[in-house]
Amino acid sequence: MENNMNENVQENKTEEQKDKKFNLKKFIVPAIIAAIIIVFALVVYWAKEIKPDADIDNELGIKTEDYISVGDITGLTYEVTQDAWDECVNEDTNYYIEVNRAAKNTDQVDFDYTAYIDGKKVDDLSMKEQSIDIGDSKNTGVYKTFSDRLLGHKKGDKLTIHVDNGKDANVLSSNQTDYSGKKIKYELKVLTVNALKVDKITDKWVKETYFEERGISTVDEFYEWEKEYIDEEIIKPALWNKALEKVTMKAIPAKLQQEVIDSMKGDTEAEAEYAGMSVEEYKQANGLTDEQMEENYNLELKSELLLWQLVKDLKLTVSKEEIEEEYENSYLDANLESPEEMKKTYTEQEMKELVYLNKAQDYVYKNAKIKYSYTIKK
Repeated sequence: MENNMNENVQENKTEEQKDKKFNLKKFIVPAIIAAIIIVFALVVYWAKEIKPDADIDNELGIKTEDYISVGDITGLTYEVTQDAWDECVNEDTNYYIEVNRAAKNTDQVDFDYTAYIDGKKVDDLSMKEQSIDIGDSKNTGVYKTFSDRLLGHKKGDKLTIHVDNGKDANVLSSNQTDYSGKKIKYELKVLTVNALKVDKITDKWVKETYFEERGISTVDEFYEWEKEYIDEEIIKPALWNKALEKVTMKAIPAKLQQEVIDSMKGDTEAEAEYAGMSVEEYKQANGLTDEQMEENYNLELKSELLLWQLVKDLKLTVSKEEIEEEYENSYLDANLESPEEMKKTYTEQEMKELVYLNKAQDYVYKNAKIKYSYTIKK
């Protein structure tokens, strides 16, 4: 009997051991699976979180975090005033036609002006083919002086203006020279007098003017298009500039800085060629002094760094479909004939960066507080 009991105990032990061996295998297999899942999760995390950051860093050749710190860029504010709305609409409804009469208020006058100090011509204060709106309340300082004196003059007229203190002329200086206290003589020549014409906004006018190019055919669609233009071309860039004010530069990435400078110089050369000017003439006409150019370079560098920092922080991506869509949407704004011509002019990488910028600006825009303080005058 004792032997039987021992045998039973031994059998029970053997069965327990079998159970233990069996149970151990059941624990081992899930552990292996769990380990595989963890590794897979890490790979996914690397692919989604770490690798994009590394790709951006590799593409730029720097870590953006080493060069900038970004403050709170949410909750930025912007207000669209009545003046801003009216100006936007007027750009599409107002135009000028040349007339053979003396200039009056609301006319636009094209003219040359040449400045002299102590009998010597001052190129810095002289310009050709300039335009001024007669009687415009925005004309101040020397511009108001020009507007007041051009009133009542017609094409071909020449007139002389004497200014006892050149302080107001400083705004004309492309070299940012201070002419305060200088006596300046201006010689003006009227090139053309142009009368203001204003189109009435009707469904018929909208369809005739914008349907073929923009696909809009009603007054309501026109005003919606105007609002979209303000959002995209005015508000978003303005908010982006406000976001740049929240960026602190820690150091200057020399390689990226040089790339920005080279790119902007190339843009200036292309714009000058398009305008039929030399680079120096273009810079002078647009007030692009060396100091202003330097400021523009630094601002663009900061913008580049903020863009790529947001690409990483927000995990932004760009698909081939989005690049193609950007080609479709941008060619008209680039004054090109077709998306195909756009593709010949701009690379996929350039368009990819543009899509990234649009997404980054959208983020700032969607998290901003925007006030529309205007009414539509119908």
